[in-house]
Amino acid sequence: MSRNFLIDAYVKLRQRLQHGLSDAGDDALNDAFCQLWAGRYDPETKEEGEKLLYTTLRHRQISIWRMDRRHPQTSLANTQIAEPPPDTDAEDMYRQVQRLVETQLTPLQQDILMHHDIYDETYSDIAKRLGMQEAAVRMQLSRARKKIREIYQGRLKIKG
Repeated sequence: MSRNFLIDAYVKLRQRLQHGLSDAGDDALNDAFCQLWAGRYDPETKEEGEKLLYTTLRHRQISIWRMDRRHPQTSLANTQIAEPPPDTDAEDMYRQVQRLVETQLTPLQQDILMHHDIYDETYSDIAKRLGMQEAAVRMQLSRARKKIREIYQGRLKIKG
C-alpha cells in the first residue's frame, strides 16, 4: 500500500521514546528506520509498520549491546602515558618505525596500515576499496603490526 505507514510508525515511536532516549538509542532508532526504508519494506497496515520498526529496533539494540560486550570501551581519563627513555629521541624512533614500514611490509600491508591508522578508515571501507573480505583486511593489519613490533624489538631479522 504505502510506505507512509513506516514513516508514521517511526514518528510515533520517536515521540514515545523522546524523553528517555539516549544518543545511542536515537542512533539505533534512526538506523532501524533507514534499514527498513532501504530494504524497500512496504507495510500494508499501520500496526504492521509499528511491529516491523519495533522488531528491527530491538534487534539493532541487541547487536549494539553484544558488540559493546565483545569490545568494551575503557576510559583513558586516569591513564598516565609513559615517557620515552631520556636517551632516546622520539622523532628518531618514529623515523625508524617509518623505515621499517616502508621496507619490510608488502604494499598491501602498507596501504591497509596507512588508511586504517592514519586516515581512520574502517575495516569495511578498506575492504570495499580493495575488493577484499573484512576479515582479510584485519588479518593483514594484524600481521603487519606484529612484524613491525617483532623487528623493532629485535626478535625478527630484517629482510632485504
